[in-house]
Amino acid sequence: MLKTMALIAGLAAAGLLAQTAAHAARQDAIPSSDAVDLLRTQQKPAAPRTPAFHGLMSASETDVTGRLGKPDVSRAEGAGAMWTYRLPDCALFVFFRRSGSDPLKVSGATAGPRSRGRNPPPVNECVTEAMSRRTVEGPGR
Repeated sequence: MLKTMALIAGLAAAGLLAQTAAHAARQDAIPSSDAVDLLRTQQKPAAPRTPAFHGLMSASETDVTGRLGKPDVSRAEGAGAMWTYRLPDCALFVFFRRSGSDPLKVSGATAGPRSRGRNPPPVNECVTEAMSRRTVEGPGR
């Protein structure tokens, strides 16, 4: 019985020693604060992000028409509306919502693929395409 207790105590001590050595090795691997500061200064600053929907959020119908042109399809019901722009690479859906007696304002947008089975493009890419079409076709569109 005494031999068994001594064996267990020896194994526990060996495990504790191995655990302490592993902890010390990990501590050596953690970079010092000077190294962390150096890494931070060497990182490139993040590129400025384009605002969601190219800043169309909360824009009025007139503002959207001025930036994207007239929609190909528009539908309004109650306090909401949806405009659809059919573009070569995507379909852009712009959602409007009215709050009380205020005019309709953009509440969101989404993009869909123009061809079945393709992934939808990011919304900002589709908005860019709509803005480009507006520039090419002119204000009469």
